Amino acid sequence: MRDLPGAIRGGLWMVAAALSFTLMTTLIREVAQDIHPFEIGFFRAATNLVLMLPYAFRTGPDIFRSSNHKIYIFRALFGFSFLMTYFPGAATIPVSDSQALIFSSPLFACAMAIVFLGERVRARRVTALIVGFCGAVLILRPGFDTVSMGALLVLVGAFVNAAANVMVRHTTRTDHPDTAVFYLMLYVTPLAAIPALFVWTTPTLTQLAFLVAIGFCGSLNQRFTSRAFAAAEATAILPFDFARLPFAAIIGWIVFAELPDIWVWAGGALVFGSSLYIAHREAKAAKEEAD
Repeated sequence: MRDLPGAIRGGLWMVAAALSFTLMTTLIREVAQDIHPFEIGFFRAATNLVLMLPYAFRTGPDIFRSSNHKIYIFRALFGFSFLMTYFPGAATIPVSDSQALIFSSPLFACAMAIVFLGERVRARRVTALIVGFCGAVLILRPGFDTVSMGALLVLVGAFVNAAANVMVRHTTRTDHPDTAVFYLMLYVTPLAAIPALFVWTTPTLTQLAFLVAIGFCGSLNQRFTSRAFAAAEATAILPFDFARLPFAAIIGWIVFAELPDIWVWAGGALVFGSSLYIAHREAKAAKEEAD
């Protein structure tokens, strides 16, 4: 795989990331029939932390060094909020709907970067944001169908996930990406344990295997995504992220006999296309500034 061009390698990593995230969401829906989503969220964080520890100790003390602990604590609050919103939401709506709505996360990140980081407001960027959020509204279809609480929770999850990603932009200037992941899980796990205790159900061995698989898929998603962005520019690999929608359609049909309607495909395409356009414009603007 190392012999492949960077854009191809990055695209393949992004497809793998899309598949792992879709599988995680599918497992959440399956396990949530018997285990509360708050408990699932705890196992997601705890499993990721356990999987991270051997790598961290093998890497050496450098991974533990950071001057951004305050930022990591705030980011952990957003990560915790993601577990408390996306997981309960994804447990109650079709897999394809949750994957289409999560595409809005880059749009939220772009809007927050303008407001909180003082990034330049460009007309094309604002237009793309408006189109993208119209796509999210198309998926929700308020006024035509009753907007489910699950869909709103997934949308809130996309928002808090975007907030966490905006904070990462600052930490990665000085810290290794694995350092950010390690401290995220280190701080999120005890936070996630608190609500989990109030709804705790001791899982069977089969359920425990599913819970560990959720954490494993989440860990793979983080690794695959970081490898994708390391291999190529965002504009080259982001088109491959749309693979999660057909993955969700196929897996949702096989496991839950669900098929996304035309509005989910249309709204998902608008949201995704807007995110891709913004990434393209940002890459072009950065290149022009460098020149």
